Amino acid sequence: MIVEQRLPGSRSRAYFAEAGTLAAPRHATALDKPVGQWLTNIRRPGGLGKDPKRAKVRAAQLTAVDPEWNPAQLGWTVDWQRHYVGLAALLNEGALLL
Repeated sequence: MIVEQRLPGSRSRAYFAEAGTLAAPRHATALDKPVGQWLTNIRRPGGLGKDPKRAKVRAAQLTAVDPEWNPAQLGWTVDWQRHYVGLAALLNEGALLL
């Protein structure tokens, strides 16, 4: 798998397990390896590669880890996604909105 070669699935899954999202800031790491800049790059137009079939496979691999890995396609920003996931985690732990 090409995505697995460029960023081993274990790293993307490890970051997702820790953060609950692949909406990582550029400086983010997982398993002591950079993950944030890679995710930023692949979200850019053409970031999954020039071959449409291969890009579709790569997107499916990322979607298997986090269906919302590319928030811009859903109509919001990476920052919004990251904050939303953080707030949802707090609410799931019993925090209250006042």
